[in-house]
Amino acid sequence: MPPTLIIDGYNLIRNSPTLSPIDRQDIEEGREALISRLSEYRKVRHFPITVVFDGTGFYHLSATAENRMGIRILYSHKGQTADDFIVSLASQKGRETVVVTSDRGICDRLKKTDCFCISSEAFDAKIDNALYELYKGQSMEDEEEMDIHPGRKKGASRKLPKKVRRQRDILRRL
Repeated sequence: MPPTLIIDGYNLIRNSPTLSPIDRQDIEEGREALISRLSEYRKVRHFPITVVFDGTGFYHLSATAENRMGIRILYSHKGQTADDFIVSLASQKGRETVVVTSDRGICDRLKKTDCFCISSEAFDAKIDNALYELYKGQSMEDEEEMDIHPGRKKGASRKLPKKVRRQRDILRRL
């Protein structure tokens, strides 16, 4: 089952070297650039993606949802922060949910659930790798691994806990 991505939209925009200059000029252009970039990512990794934006400061936005370019876009309710909205949404989705944010508060709250967090910076690098793969035909990680020839391993085998192995597996698939 593919993981579900829930993305803290403004957090990813402001932590991305590609998107933050666009956002500084026009916040709406920053949102559009993020959605466009995620739709390109989705062509390579066919995961369900939900982007949550904070609708608190906008009087004309009530809990709205829309789908554009295969990306589900949600705005938090008036009077509710995007952080609370993301935590409740991730808790409902369950086990195969990855939340993309660099907000420690959200990640700490999600530790009680089966969901886990990946930082915005790390996910932005995953997007870059996927886009490279889309346009060049191979992964940057694959190119780096071509030169490595692992030798015979020695010593006692060590198996990581199941939760850590599951998270590592999901991150590898991103």
